[in-house]
Amino acid sequence: MDIIKIAMIGLAGVVLALMLRQQKSEYALYISLAAAILILVFSVDRLTAVMETIRKIEEYIQIDSALIKILIKMIGITYVAEFATGICRDAGFGTLGSQIEMFAKLSVMAVSVPILLTLIETVEGLLGG
Repeated sequence: MDIIKIAMIGLAGVVLALMLRQQKSEYALYISLAAAILILVFSVDRLTAVMETIRKIEEYIQIDSALIKILIKMIGITYVAEFATGICRDAGFGTLGSQIEMFAKLSVMAVSVPILLTLIETVEGLLGG
């Protein structure tokens, strides 16, 4: 199972970082960053499978493909922001991580406006307005 590989990579990164933190603290950050990037690479493989499934669902359900793309953008924004925030916090820059989170939230709000407008138009159509 891939989750076991990912868990082992994460645990090995933590153990190595903890061992190096006492002697060379800057190397501990590099080890944890390398483990995080390696896990991100494995995650991208999973993302392709999810994208294929979303395309199949899109074929079955008659939904505007632009709305699906917006949802995918929103998911991507949250994952990238979570990844960057975690690295910032591990490096001791929690304030910078919080700013990344704030920007990500505002970005999701900005990207989701067309979905909100479509929802309002649908409700208006149902109410006969």
